[in-house]
Amino acid sequence: MNKRLIFTLAGAALVASAIGIAQPEPAQARIKLATLPDKEAVVVRFDHASQVLVEEERTISLQKGVNTVDFSWAGTNIDKGSIVFRPVDGASKVEILSTSYPPGEAALTWAISSPDARSEKFRLSYLMANIQRETDYRAIVSNDESTLTFKHYFKIRNWSGGHFDSADFITRDGKTFEKALDQGEAKRVLVNKWDKVKLTKEYTYDLTRQYEGKVMTDYVLKNTKEMGLGGIPLEYGKVRIYQDDGKGTTAFTGEDWGQFTPIGDDMRLNIGIAQDIKVEYKKMTNDIENRRGNVYDTNEVDEYEIKNFKDSEATLTLVLRVQGEWEMQKDSSGYESFERIDNETIKFKVKCPAKGTPVKLKFHYKRLNNW
Repeated sequence: MNKRLIFTLAGAALVASAIGIAQPEPAQARIKLATLPDKEAVVVRFDHASQVLVEEERTISLQKGVNTVDFSWAGTNIDKGSIVFRPVDGASKVEILSTSYPPGEAALTWAISSPDARSEKFRLSYLMANIQRETDYRAIVSNDESTLTFKHYFKIRNWSGGHFDSADFITRDGKTFEKALDQGEAKRVLVNKWDKVKLTKEYTYDLTRQYEGKVMTDYVLKNTKEMGLGGIPLEYGKVRIYQDDGKGTTAFTGEDWGQFTPIGDDMRLNIGIAQDIKVEYKKMTNDIENRRGNVYDTNEVDEYEIKNFKDSEATLTLVLRVQGEWEMQKDSSGYESFERIDNETIKFKVKCPAKGTPVKLKFHYKRLNNW
């Protein structure tokens, strides 16, 4: 890192006296010996949302008695309140006696007591900001759109002010990769790859979604082991989608932002507007009834006509959103079943025959106790 880990020994003052150099009073200055123990290992963990945990190991030669170790982090984004310094050996007889912060400096000193002259390995850990991280994915869909290869990439950019000659970077899901990373430098690595992940292709009509009035086409990945995933939660990130053209090459088909997907949930990736499935929506009835002062009910009828111009049958998910308290009426028709997502959202699965044969649906519901 761009910082100094410098140590002085209690015997250094005796050396200075022997060669005739005046010693400053302890309260006036800190004696420094320009010897920098090499970092033997560095680990950078990405467990925190905005900071990384850095752990360094260094071996320091100690004299018998009280030694002073000086640590400076000028120019780097280290949280000084997070700094921990301790012997690696938990049974060591070396003790950290005190910690002090020199005024006006991005530095601190530790007073270390050693029972004898020895080389002791220490672990220094701290939180560091401004190491940016991004997750992105590449999906290569099979020619028949039944499976895909899913690649998970991790990108880091170092704006911390520090320099890593060599470090083990550990992602949230425990993947480790070794890299050098200079200030301002960016690295991108492949951390996971899943082959033959099963996917489903779904068509959805939702008036509240982008491209109102259009049928959206989605690839849906279920984050389960049965479907070829399920080992880790999938982090938020951009997904670039390619399709195998059956000739040994792939074609870019689009991109979408994959939302954070816990194990067991679905990641839904939009690949555009379906050009061969059309939905016509009409509000047929919207009457106010049973008014009670400022409170009233509504009687509403929505009608949909769906045409599938594909050569094969398709299933469309129709999303109906009704605000407030409501009841579906028994004369609603044209759907087989529905799934209630929450108090205001229901989904219908509609089978649409091929070659433009129309399907008509009627949803009759009452909204109660409106203001």
